[in-house]
Amino acid sequence: MREVIRRILTAVCLYGGITLCLIQGSDLYRVSPVDWHHEVEAKRQQSRQITGMMSAYLGSETVEGVDLAENTRGTLAEFIADETEGRLIIVSSHDWEGLWNDVAATAADNAPSPAWAACRGGEDCRGCVYLRQSAEPLAQLADKWPAEFVQSYVRIDPVETIAQPRYLDVVQVSPSDLVRCAPLHIAYPYRTYGAGMLIFGLLFYIGFPRCPRPEGAAMFYEARAAGWLPDLLAAFGSGMFFGLPFLIASDSGGFPLILDWLPITIVMWGIAVLFASMFVMTTWYQTRRVTWDEHGAWIETWGRQPTYVTAAEIETVGPHLLQAPTWLKTLAWIITIFNWRAGSSAILLEQSDPGFSIATKQGHSFNFTGAGLFGARSFLAWLDTHQIPVDPLARDRMQSSADYKPSRIGWIVAVIFAVLAVAFLVPPLWRTAVEAMPQTEPEFRQGSFAPFQETPSPVAGDPIDTKSAERQEIAVPLNIPTVETIVTSEMLAQEQAIVEKMEQKRNELKTLQSEIGTISNPNTEAIEKVMQIMSELEQLQAEFDDVRSGKPTANGNEP
Repeated sequence: MREVIRRILTAVCLYGGITLCLIQGSDLYRVSPVDWHHEVEAKRQQSRQITGMMSAYLGSETVEGVDLAENTRGTLAEFIADETEGRLIIVSSHDWEGLWNDVAATAADNAPSPAWAACRGGEDCRGCVYLRQSAEPLAQLADKWPAEFVQSYVRIDPVETIAQPRYLDVVQVSPSDLVRCAPLHIAYPYRTYGAGMLIFGLLFYIGFPRCPRPEGAAMFYEARAAGWLPDLLAAFGSGMFFGLPFLIASDSGGFPLILDWLPITIVMWGIAVLFASMFVMTTWYQTRRVTWDEHGAWIETWGRQPTYVTAAEIETVGPHLLQAPTWLKTLAWIITIFNWRAGSSAILLEQSDPGFSIATKQGHSFNFTGAGLFGARSFLAWLDTHQIPVDPLARDRMQSSADYKPSRIGWIVAVIFAVLAVAFLVPPLWRTAVEAMPQTEPEFRQGSFAPFQETPSPVAGDPIDTKSAERQEIAVPLNIPTVETIVTSEMLAQEQAIVEKMEQKRNELKTLQSEIGTISNPNTEAIEKVMQIMSELEQLQAEFDDVRSGKPTANGNEP
């Protein structure tokens, strides 16, 4: 029974530990303070980089006047309204003001407490913190969250002070973002417990007392020959294929049982079952033993109470061939169709293990087979003493099994195995447990905003706008009187239609920004689309100017 308990508990710790190590955190927000002036400059910088890359391939004259950051050319309020359109949540309380103060301080490397510092993102995401959606006051966002969006902006209006509103960028964390940026104890909140389970399972397997070897005449399997190496292979192989679906699905769904990943999960776990079946085989070997006296024999199987069989009740001893169940072999070959790596396991399952079987007159049989069996030669002599029939083929197999002789080699092998296992597995698992140690939840405090002077506009003195104004001034000489154009309802309707078309083209340009590629690896198809849209925008702008000036449009329509 000890060997059954050893492997059951070891398997529970193995698969339970892997599951806890790889389960990702859920229901998290990535929160960061918004500096709108920085956002404006970042958009302009991105526009300059993209147009610079395009000019290297298309020529500077072609992209002259292209402005992919057009919404940054107005006032700051207009830019904020454009960026937050459809995604703005307005709140106002001392709790929200205190949250913004703590998040901003943490992002600026001045966390108010170690708990806040522990929530800060990794190297590429140092400007944000990861917080639970259920924490107050963030729990208030659930009912106000904009539909079909994973990102929203929270505008915090001050309660008492005359300070300007502050903004938070709040994102529902995706599994890939969680793995890439979140602190380890937030990305994998149960990893410490999982690593602890794996360490406990290993130490339990090594340290749990084994059943003492029977004294006197006995037939049994030695652990190092029939247990250790197969158990090691079973743990490594089944653990690897059991954990692979968690890693594969972590970038999209975060869990291997979602419908999209279910087929590959079934295949991987099927291979894991093949390896795990070796636990069952080694348990079968380790729990079989026979002891005898001059009247009968005690036969023990699967760790249950030994069955006493008298010599007169033993009918015969014949040959036996141990084979894997047909369903298991069939399953192995089916899995091999989808994953060739399972072929080696399928071939191993096709192998047979010769041995012998003890049959009783009550119709029971007890099978013994495989390498590592000691004492069969002595048991054969006991059978001959009681004149029990033994098949010649079974006799040959029993005679090849020597009696067990204690030696220090077995003890040395056991110590080496235990030391190597502990030395190679425990330190990395211990480091993992320490690195993912759960941290104290940050304290959400009340607070107030400090008043500050807002800069008036992000585009004051912009060189592009200045040149545009100069061109407009020079376009009409001072000595030529201007004629005021009469605006009609038809002109307004045409202008509105042209503006809507231009806005549609600008949205298409925004979509293509992420598809252009890099200088070393440009997307020529996306660049051609950009050029086509830019040409269409120029035509629409010309039509708009014609309508505004009262001239016939490009389509020949009178305003």
